[in-house]
Parts: sequence; C-alpha cells; structure tokens
Amino acid sequence: MNAMLHWSPAAQFHFHHPVEGPFPNFLDGAKNEAPQPATSWLPATEGRIEDGTYVIQFALPGIDPKEVNVSLMDNVLTVKGERKADHDTKGKDYFVREVKYGAFERSVTLPEGVDAAQVEAKYTNGMLEVRVPTPRAATPRTIEVKAS
Repeated sequence: MNAMLHWSPAAQFHFHHPVEGPFPNFLDGAKNEAPQPATSWLPATEGRIEDGTYVIQFALPGIDPKEVNVSLMDNVLTVKGERKADHDTKGKDYFVREVKYGAFERSVTLPEGVDAAQVEAKYTNGMLEVRVPTPRAATPRTIEVKAS
C-alpha cells in the first residue's frame, strides 16, 4: 500500500542553533558544517506563512533596533545584535536576574529562489518581524485532473 505524504512549504526552513553544547550536531548526522560564532543567548523565534509571505518573528525586548543587523546571503537569513547589560549594580540588590545579556546570532535557511530585494524587516514593541515573499516554486498549487 502506498502512503500519502503531506507536503508543507514550511518544512523547507532550517533554524540554526549556534549554542548546542560541547558536541554540536553529534546526533543528527550533520557533517562539515561551518563552526558557529559564540553567543550568549538566542532570541525566541517563530515563523509562519501568511498570504504568500514567510513571516519570521524574533523576540528582542530591551534591544535598540539600531543594534540589530539583518542580512540575507545564499538563502540564509541572519539576525545579529547585542543586549547590553547595565554594569552599574551599585545600590542595586538583585534577588533574581533571568534576562540574558550579550551578543546573539540566529540564522534561518530559506527556500531557494527568495528575492533579497523584497525582504522587509520591522521592529515593534520588542519584536523584530522579517517578511519574505514566498518564491513561486515554493508556492503549492492545485492541478486540475481532466477527464479524457
């Protein structure tokens, strides 16, 4: 019996996780990957397809948008930046500090055929939203079956 496969354009994405412990990619069989830069933390990320556009959001609260760099090269979207810590702790008696500070870098591999000139990035209320029009090849279409 043949199995039906469900195709999803979102399955073409690959989120890179530069902080994976002392043995990155050991279990997933990846070979010959370029070493990832050292980062202090990773922003929470989510992606969806909305009206023929990939929408990728990065949670970057407390970061000046001028300190965020967004680039696209060889179908890899990369977001870099830094959350700077307030080093003046004099007179401040913290009982909890869960906010991560320092450099971050997050990359997402996009499907082939993305037009870099059409990519838009917007920062609102601590969320960076990157909108990427889906390439025609990645847009599923229904093909009518004609009776002969």
